[in-house]
Amino acid sequence: MPTTPIEAPAGFVPVEAIAFSGPEGAVRVGAATPLPTSEPSYRSATALTPDVELAPGRAIAVVAAGRGTVRLVLDDLSAIDLPVEAGLSILPFAVRRVAGAGTTAVATFSNLA
Repeated sequence: MPTTPIEAPAGFVPVEAIAFSGPEGAVRVGAATPLPTSEPSYRSATALTPDVELAPGRAIAVVAAGRGTVRLVLDDLSAIDLPVEAGLSILPFAVRRVAGAGTTAVATFSNLA
């Protein structure tokens, strides 16, 4: 593929010059790898009961009654403790379960897919 030199000032940026981050490094924008422009909407919500495993979604919604900590067990079985405040928090984690031990926040949880 021939390269297009970028001149300054340029009236445009050629598509060949645009890349984004991928698992193995920079990924060129192309027909097979279009530039991600936005996240798709969530299509479903499944209630999560602490200590009950579910298939992980794309994110978790936490509706907390007040300040506290939520311990999330992720898809790879690692755990992370996150502080939450009263109200809605949408956290971008693939959560397998909410661990009752380590969760101090009074909250309801939904797996978003």
